[in-house]
Amino acid sequence: MRDLVDDVRLSLRALIRRPLFAAVVIGTLGLGIGANTAIFSVIYGVVFRPLDYEAPEQLALIWSRWNNFDKTWLSAAEYLDYQRERRLFQDVAAWGTGGNATLTGDGVPESVPAASVTPNFFEVLGVPPARGRVFDADDAVVGGPNVVLISDDLWQRRFGGDPGIIDRNIQVDGQSFQVLGVLPRGFRFPLEYQTLRPTQLVIPLRVNSSNPSRGNHGLYGIGRLQSGMTAETATRELGALTSRWTEEGLYPESMQFTALAVAMVDEVSGGVRTTLFVLLGAVGLLLLLTCANVANLVLTRSEGRAREVAVRSALGAGQGRIMRLALVESVLLGVGGGVVGIWLAWAGVRLLISGAPTSIPRAAEIGIHPIVLVFTLVLSILTGVLFGLLPAWRVSRVNLATSLRDGGRAATERDRHQTRSLLVVVEVALAVVLVIGAGLTMRSFMALTDLNPGFSSQNALTAQLTLPQAEYSTTESRVGFFESIRRQVEELNGVRAAGFVRVLPLAGEIGDAGMIIDGKPIPAGEQGRQADWQVVTPGYFEAMQMRLVSGRFFDPRDTPDGQLVMAINETLADQYFPGEDPIGQRARVFGGTEWLTIVGVIGDTRHNGLINPVKRKWFVPHAQFAASAGATPRGMTLVVRSSGDPRAILSSVERVVHQEDSNIPLTAVATLGDVMSDAVQGQRFTTTLMGVFAGLALILAAIGIYGVVAYTVSQRTQEIGIRVALGADRVRVGALVLRQGMRPALIGLGLGLVAAGLLSRSLASLLYGIKPLDPVTFAVIPVLLLLVALVAIVIPARKATRVDPMTAIRYE
Repeated sequence: MRDLVDDVRLSLRALIRRPLFAAVVIGTLGLGIGANTAIFSVIYGVVFRPLDYEAPEQLALIWSRWNNFDKTWLSAAEYLDYQRERRLFQDVAAWGTGGNATLTGDGVPESVPAASVTPNFFEVLGVPPARGRVFDADDAVVGGPNVVLISDDLWQRRFGGDPGIIDRNIQVDGQSFQVLGVLPRGFRFPLEYQTLRPTQLVIPLRVNSSNPSRGNHGLYGIGRLQSGMTAETATRELGALTSRWTEEGLYPESMQFTALAVAMVDEVSGGVRTTLFVLLGAVGLLLLLTCANVANLVLTRSEGRAREVAVRSALGAGQGRIMRLALVESVLLGVGGGVVGIWLAWAGVRLLISGAPTSIPRAAEIGIHPIVLVFTLVLSILTGVLFGLLPAWRVSRVNLATSLRDGGRAATERDRHQTRSLLVVVEVALAVVLVIGAGLTMRSFMALTDLNPGFSSQNALTAQLTLPQAEYSTTESRVGFFESIRRQVEELNGVRAAGFVRVLPLAGEIGDAGMIIDGKPIPAGEQGRQADWQVVTPGYFEAMQMRLVSGRFFDPRDTPDGQLVMAINETLADQYFPGEDPIGQRARVFGGTEWLTIVGVIGDTRHNGLINPVKRKWFVPHAQFAASAGATPRGMTLVVRSSGDPRAILSSVERVVHQEDSNIPLTAVATLGDVMSDAVQGQRFTTTLMGVFAGLALILAAIGIYGVVAYTVSQRTQEIGIRVALGADRVRVGALVLRQGMRPALIGLGLGLVAAGLLSRSLASLLYGIKPLDPVTFAVIPVLLLLVALVAIVIPARKATRVDPMTAIRYE
């Protein structure tokens, strides 16, 4: 221990005597360690940090699956059936998203996200209320009292944290609701870790247990697994259970109905886990590249200390002690780099959070946690050992007699050059892997942004409006409100078209519904032909600039009293009307009794994500939905197409809505361009980070190549001068230096291409429109790397051609 303390003291003194060297090494290491710490902070916060539920590892989401739906919601009957499966679950709860609810009184009208839950929901999660109580069985009976739970954020923001909020009545959608409790601070529903607007209001979910629906799938299910039960085992058991249901005739065989359980932790972070670990692998390669670069610097310095090491050996220091002294110095540099890295990571995490896509769950909670500091400390020590091992080994092998005689040049020039060239090979190979990874993600992102979504995102404004149930309980009032707003907005200056839609494409998912086509038999064993469904008003197709394939768009003639009509997309027309003209044909939807006449075929649009396949879809006019399918929607999204900047008309749109009803706020206001941008934000995030890492890799590789070639030229100054004095052509001298510098770069390039070819398959799930072995990327990136290497070599090569023979001959 005394020797170790002495080594630390001596190493600190040596580094203080060379502040520039120490600063360069610590700064370079800090960059690599900081990048790794920042990405690890994100991974810890997203993947490894426990969720805010009791024993979250026992929680599993329950989903349905059938033809064309790999993962969808539950029906009320299925929820009750799963609740009885005590072999699998301790208990099962369900909840449904209620869209937005409008709060009035206690301030300006406000629309907030709402949900409904079964009485046992919070018990299954193991989350007690912060104040008051949660729902009980009496609150959830059909026709029960108007009761509500509110979030801590809403309590603080709208009600000023009033301790008397419990049992107080508040106005929700025009009705009086009694507040039973306040949820804990920061509470989120299981699937809300990727949303910027978590639920603020919770009401009881009232399930008719005597006659539950089996066909209407609209509930989320969550179960607490029995001790020793895993989500995989539960999935197998659910598969056997649903197979029995099919045999009993509850579901048609052709539907291939089944169910699956997904562990809660996988549900929350599974979608981004691959992306984050790919980024961690990228910064890991960057750290290795940094170590190779620093090893070259330390190696150069250690060779200059050969005489010092020889003296220590002469005074009795053994090879192990000398090697340990060199390693201690490297570890001190590594720890210094770790300190700088923590500061850079702190800044980097803040930058990552500000630019993180909503697809990264719990992004706002990411920070430098204690376990991250431990990770950084361990990483710093390992980094110091990694980059210091080779120089330390070289130093410990110094020949005593030769070093004292030759002033520290114990190793041959050939040995020195080979060692540095090996490090350059490693640097270039690592840089190739990183830059090709960045090139692949960039090409994928370009392919994604080039996709045609089926509508124009330019000069369009969107906003959600939700009508209170109490004031707008009838079809006439709902249809009248939205039609009045649509007409008035269309008359505003600068507005080209305006319309409403139930769910805006790329802003929310929609499900499917059955349809029966007149004159076409239903496939054996099925209850209808499946297709996604939309509700729109006249003007919507024009506001989105969607393509009319045949027939017509909806217009003001499509009133509740007019002929019932519908429109279909191209995919539905091709699959259900092959070789036919669907215009004029009829269909029934949602099991209704009224026939709807197809009046238009609309160009395909991408709805549930840009890269998901386009599915069959039908549209029904908002004014006719009650007559053809069900209750007229109260929540709709307005789309306004303007002739200029869509934000310029926002105040005019707000004025129109408030003149119609001052208690209805506009929410989720955004341009359609913003919606499109949000749809690719995850891919943009990955591409940007990979591009930054690749840029750093190119810089580090160029510095490494330049350093090695420049050092070689400086060591061969006398030789070059003699060659020139004896008549060597300066062009040949430059070519010699260029050739020797390019050799390790070319070897590294070849090895890097092989490694990139093997590792690129790990990016397959992140790529769209290109293959992991994309020929364009693998052709362009090597040329780029060669140009970078050439630039790094040309500078010292030019210096070599300008050596003065007389000065070089007198050198030393």
